[in-house]
Amino acid sequence: MSNLELHFEKFRNNIIGIDANFKSPFGDKKLIYADWIASGRLFGPIEEKIQNMFGPFVGNTHSESSITGNLMTSSYHKAQKVIKSHVNAGQDDIIIS
Repeated sequence: MSNLELHFEKFRNNIIGIDANFKSPFGDKKLIYADWIASGRLFGPIEEKIQNMFGPFVGNTHSESSITGNLMTSSYHKAQKVIKSHVNAGQDDIIIS
C-alpha cells in the first residue's frame, strides 16, 4: 500500500457503507459510489457528532419558546454568519437556505 493510500485509509474506513453490497439481477454486487462531486457519503465521526451532540437539541427554527427551538434558531443564524464570512458576502447579501 502506498503512503498516499495509507494516509487516506483512516478516512475511507469511516465512510458509512464503504463495503456495502446489493442484490442485482446478476447476483450480489459491491456498491460502487462514484458521484463525489455532487454529494459525498456519510462519514462516521461526523454522523456520531450530529447524533450525540446536536440530535438531542434539534427543534423548530421558527420558534424560540423552547430550548430546542432557541438553540436551533441561534445555530441557524450563526451558520449564516459563518457562511457569509467564508464567501466574503456583505451585510446586504442574502444566503438562500
